[in-house]
Amino acid sequence: MSAAEAFDPRPAGLSAWLTAAAALVAVAASAVTATATVLGAVGLVAMPVGVARGAGRLHRIGAMALFGGVLLAGSAGASPAAMLVATGATVVAWDAGENALELGRQVGSRARTRRAVLVHTGTTAGVAALVAGVGLGVYRFAGAGQPTVAVALLLSAALLFALLLD
Repeated sequence: MSAAEAFDPRPAGLSAWLTAAAALVAVAASAVTATATVLGAVGLVAMPVGVARGAGRLHRIGAMALFGGVLLAGSAGASPAAMLVATGATVVAWDAGENALELGRQVGSRARTRRAVLVHTGTTAGVAALVAGVGLGVYRFAGAGQPTVAVALLLSAALLFALLLD
């Protein structure tokens, strides 16, 4: 086997772009304060670079920074809709990167993974949109004076989302 044919465990390039696109949505939705924006921007840079290099640790550190920016935006008073979009986009960015890293380890960068990556990321985005829609509905419902029900429904939605990702 020549050096040109050696196995390269890095993900294909599309995965880094999808991770960056989802992270950009998260940063845009959570850009309420300078601190939240800067922390989110760290994640926006680190996540796709980690995916492109096959560096899972860098990708995960970027995901933590991105989610930290979302949390800071929430504590600064971002709207519920913006928080749901930012959180969903953060999950999509993290999941797209993790899936890409795993595919890279399994089949390498030369394998045809475009369809698998697009279907996986599209499904994750669809589930995130559904959960965000339910979350926004619960928030609106809670405005009618049912906070206990709202908390229970939000926890159920988060559990369902976690189960669907597994």
